[in-house]
Amino acid sequence: MATAAEQWVLVEMVQALYEAPAYHLILEGILILWIIRLLFSKTYKLQERSDLTIKEKEELIEEWQPEPLVPPISKDHPALNYNIVSGPPSHSIVVNGKECVNFASFNFLGLLDNPRVKAAALASLKKYGVGTCGPRGFYGTFETELPALLFRKDYRHHGATLNYLSTMTWLTWSDC
Repeated sequence: MATAAEQWVLVEMVQALYEAPAYHLILEGILILWIIRLLFSKTYKLQERSDLTIKEKEELIEEWQPEPLVPPISKDHPALNYNIVSGPPSHSIVVNGKECVNFASFNFLGLLDNPRVKAAALASLKKYGVGTCGPRGFYGTFETELPALLFRKDYRHHGATLNYLSTMTWLTWSDC
């Protein structure tokens, strides 16, 4: 026998059914019937087979002409005629012999071609080297980091600073 709570839920469901608008009940009924139809109908229909004789099969095979996998393409198709870019990657480039503005470069100021920038980059490369990362706790402190530490200490008017090099690795105490 059903408990009092189960009977109360049933009474609420019946009351909700009486209070629902007619179009809502009709739509739900149609949807339920549609779901039942989908569940019990076949998903495919069997096709009628017609058995061919060997002679008919051979005739069909001889008549069959395969279609090309790729349609014929003319020689002047844009995909076959690509642009040739020449010259260094700078703010202007030469495309097919014509000078153009390079919007695909981060060198919008043209600094890659500046001899002073090239010389300074080469000097810092020779002095400090190249690496994938540069944590102070691993490689040590470079002299270029000391002015930043002094500025931080003086700006805050403290005697020393505590620097977080990374969120998970080293803490550095600087008393410069």
